[in-house]
Amino acid sequence: MTTFNLDEKPGAWFDMEGGGRVQLRVIDVDDWKSIRKATVKKKVDFKKVEGTPGRFEFEEVNEDLQNELFWDHIILAWENFFDGKGNPIPCTKENKILLMSKSIKFSRFVADAMTTLAASETTQAEQAEKNSVTG
Repeated sequence: MTTFNLDEKPGAWFDMEGGGRVQLRVIDVDDWKSIRKATVKKKVDFKKVEGTPGRFEFEEVNEDLQNELFWDHIILAWENFFDGKGNPIPCTKENKILLMSKSIKFSRFVADAMTTLAASETTQAEQAEKNSVTG
């Protein structure tokens, strides 16, 4: 028997060097489709190529909005984040976007943590599959 966890993934916490931690989750296919639907528009262009008229379809992507929606989805929470004046930085969509777009340290940390999280989930899925076959 094979079982699947179809509930929303709670994500995992990752500790940052120097303090603070971030809760991240891997995006699933349905959420990625929703983001693409909101940020990708199909366009048609008519051109002549070597004298022959043609119809060309292409996608126009709003990459800024796509990144913002993606970051808001994968970053669930953080703790112990402070600005230069010592004030706490709340985990809001606006602050997620600000940190991901303005802080190389934070964006690299998130990218590395997401790679680790995706690898961990792949390993867990492979192990569960292996156990269901042998069990």
